[in-house]
Amino acid sequence: MQRYLCLLCGHTVSVLPAYRLPYRPLEVDRLQGGFDAQAGIGTGLDPPPEAIEAGCLQRAWNRFLARVNILTDAFGQILPSELRTARQLWKELRRGVGSAEDMLRFLARHCKRSLLGDYACLRPAP
Repeated sequence: MQRYLCLLCGHTVSVLPAYRLPYRPLEVDRLQGGFDAQAGIGTGLDPPPEAIEAGCLQRAWNRFLARVNILTDAFGQILPSELRTARQLWKELRRGVGSAEDMLRFLARHCKRSLLGDYACLRPAP
């Protein structure tokens, strides 16, 4: 992971690769596969997750469940207005936005958010 030091203020900045999630030990493609399985899209992860990864995926899905309204608002007119569940939201995001990487990129650029949280790393510096 690339890290940069600001010589003026002394803060460091890490640049996550496109395949990583902020503050989660999951790669984006594995998160996408796990969420696809939760939403009934496709056949699930190959290879199946081991116990630790399965726990990480379940915690990520639980976090996603808590953010349905926030994410529905963030994606706005890209999504139909009658979404009620996380499963419906994920299916529509996959259909309308594409990959989880595309979703993360859209949220970071346009909303300063992420799928699973509103992190300080995505906010502009004061």
